[in-house]
Amino acid sequence: MWPSQCNRGAPPHLGHGELRKQEILFARIQLELFKKLLPHQCLGSIWSKRNKPGSEHLAPTVRATVAQFNGVAKCVITTCLGNPSMTARDRAMVVEHWIKVAKACQTLRNYSSLHAILSALQSVSIHCLEKTWEKVSRTQGVVPFLGTFLTKLLMLDTAVEVYLEGNEINHQKRNKEYQVMTDIMLLQVAAENYTLEPKDPFQAWFQAMEPLSKAESYTLSCHLEP
Repeated sequence: MWPSQCNRGAPPHLGHGELRKQEILFARIQLELFKKLLPHQCLGSIWSKRNKPGSEHLAPTVRATVAQFNGVAKCVITTCLGNPSMTARDRAMVVEHWIKVAKACQTLRNYSSLHAILSALQSVSIHCLEKTWEKVSRTQGVVPFLGTFLTKLLMLDTAVEVYLEGNEINHQKRNKEYQVMTDIMLLQVAAENYTLEPKDPFQAWFQAMEPLSKAESYTLSCHLEP
């Protein structure tokens, strides 16, 4: 049975006129989350424990950023697959739209939303839509991506020992961690000068969307283009 189509399908007023509104909304949301981020919650010693029992509320500012990233990715997938009446050409137009939004995010230096959109377009559910991709125009072609910092800090936590011989603290490791967190804080300072106005219609649509689950996405992808 096809999942509920409420708040699924192409975003409102899909076209050039709304492109700026959508890119600004994504940038504004990511900007606010990034400014509220507590850098120490990115430490590998903290973030690596996020999936352990009883750690559901660990690193809330990082979780909020990750949740927004996943929300954008699910939004892209859902708009491509959520409406059964769409033809392959219709889906191709939606894909082209998100490519334009991704390029706009790059122009705004909103690398987080850019990476989320690209991740969605490269997901199994979307990537395997051969008929859709055949119809995508070949002419289509700072909010940092938090995953870059998390990867660096996780590598430092797992690859570099906290203590040296003689139980001496590894100050080199601490200095490297401090440098990464300093980079985050410097970018947060720069983000204070990044002023964006909200666009209510698209924001309301984005927040009200009922995203497809991973299982629903794969099932619909196989059903649409067996």
